Amino acid sequence: MPPTTESLPNVNVISSTEPAARRGWPTRLTAGTPAAEYPPPGSAATITAESLTQLSPPRLRRRPLLIAVGVLLIVVSAIVASYVVSIVKDTVQVVAALDTIPRGSLIERIDLTTVEIRPDPLLKTIPATDLDSLVGRRAAADIPAGVIVAPGAVTDRLPPESGQAIVGVALTVDQMPATRPRHGQPITFVTTPESGADVTKISPIEIPAIVLEYTGFSDQGWLVIDVTVPKDQAATVASLAAAGRLAAYWDAE
Repeated sequence: MPPTTESLPNVNVISSTEPAARRGWPTRLTAGTPAAEYPPPGSAATITAESLTQLSPPRLRRRPLLIAVGVLLIVVSAIVASYVVSIVKDTVQVVAALDTIPRGSLIERIDLTTVEIRPDPLLKTIPATDLDSLVGRRAAADIPAGVIVAPGAVTDRLPPESGQAIVGVALTVDQMPATRPRHGQPITFVTTPESGADVTKISPIEIPAIVLEYTGFSDQGWLVIDVTVPKDQAATVASLAAAGRLAAYWDAE
């Protein structure tokens, strides 16, 4: 709406038959007209539609590009927010080790914590709701700090089970595969003949065992591993191992 005469400072419009130009006053009022040139009160002035239009504020220009960019930012933000919400909904809380738990150690509450992960059918975990049930049990193997605790990593009783015995065996690189056995892996010991014996006339004996742990190679180049074997064969395995007459193999998994 164009400005009215009420919005013009110090301008009074009084009907007069004498033209404003004859009195020496400006006949067109613009935004740049000094206040001193306005007609004094009680005088007449001619205000035209053109002069009022020139005093109206400038119109704002619309910028379609900025509007499009704003709409695009809103859409991208909505997509990102939706993706973050979907990730949070898909995560589950599981039990993890807060500190390193050595094999055989009694598990305490301060040893455990919970973490959020995305479910994976190939990953065996313990739900965070079962954390308290692990307290008072023992670590079946070394559990490093920060590692997710698997169900098989805890036990109520350490080996050996009833009817089993633990034997330490030292093997050279020539008596075992190049790959290292893992904890809980079944292996088989095979007796080897004495030096100089005719191997064609000796039938090897196979003794099943399960790996508990291994300590790595000794200074003499031996790999020392602890295994569980049937109790009635523990003495045989120990004596053959001391004589260096055992070799080992394990099936691929």
